[in-house]
Amino acid sequence: MTITDRQLRHSAAAYDATAPGLGLILMASGFMLMSLNDGVAKFVGESLPPGEVAWARFLFQSILAVPIVVAATGWRSLIPHRPLANALRGVLLSLSTAMFFIGLKKIPLADSAAIFFIMPFLLTILSVVVDREHVGWRRWTAIAIGFSGALLVIQPSFEAFGLFALFPAGAAACIAVFMLLNRRLRGTGSGMALQAFAGLSGTLTLAILLVIGTAIGVPEFSIAAPTLGQWGLLAGMGAFAALGHYLMIVAFRYATPAVLAPTQYAQIVSATAFGYVVFGNFPDLGQWFGIAIVIACGIYVFWRETRVRARG
Repeated sequence: MTITDRQLRHSAAAYDATAPGLGLILMASGFMLMSLNDGVAKFVGESLPPGEVAWARFLFQSILAVPIVVAATGWRSLIPHRPLANALRGVLLSLSTAMFFIGLKKIPLADSAAIFFIMPFLLTILSVVVDREHVGWRRWTAIAIGFSGALLVIQPSFEAFGLFALFPAGAAACIAVFMLLNRRLRGTGSGMALQAFAGLSGTLTLAILLVIGTAIGVPEFSIAAPTLGQWGLLAGMGAFAALGHYLMIVAFRYATPAVLAPTQYAQIVSATAFGYVVFGNFPDLGQWFGIAIVIACGIYVFWRETRVRARG
């Protein structure tokens, strides 16, 4: 999970910015909860199809989020001004989650999180291709170095697990397109309502994929019967995701995006800790070097982009 383009582009007037420390704590807590969500997904995904795990995450997240949105803003807020475009957001989110969970079935948590964070680089490239945005040599250099860092993380996993190592990269690509779409939709509704609508459309998308996958025999997208304990884990996963997203949204009341954006890389740290404690996975020295490169280049690309946009 990354800080969305919508959140990054709120005006300065939207922030209280009087308690940046609290904002950082809330944001870091949100990312820690998302790591717990991923950890539960990896654990339960060892015995359930990852597509079904992704569907359950969206289902329970919607069960928790939709009543809150309805109570605060009414039923009509669940129908955005541009429903088809916003439904596409849900499709992209659900596909990203499913691909990430498929990768988690084989790949350690820390590796998956580090690979996923090539997303800022992909978003910059898409901005050039689709929006004709000018990107200078500094950002191109950071992107090239960042991808080289990601390769240091991907290569050992690819040698051990094959194409599974590329699923987190596919998830990052979906989120990059999702964020590009957010630029087209900014100002069309409240963040919470759009999140709820995306959750509902994502749940429906994954349900359709599960039916099709079961019919044609795709193991990753098939329907299984969870035990009572597994249902509890799936519900907990949805609760972690819902609360994590909520804390991230609230964090923007107390600090600006420039302050909060780098904290998204705390998810790699928490994923590493969770992966080591629960699964006994720990990156080797070369992978740590790659993770450090990805983090440093990602922060630089964000910083450089905000400076360029501030001038324009």
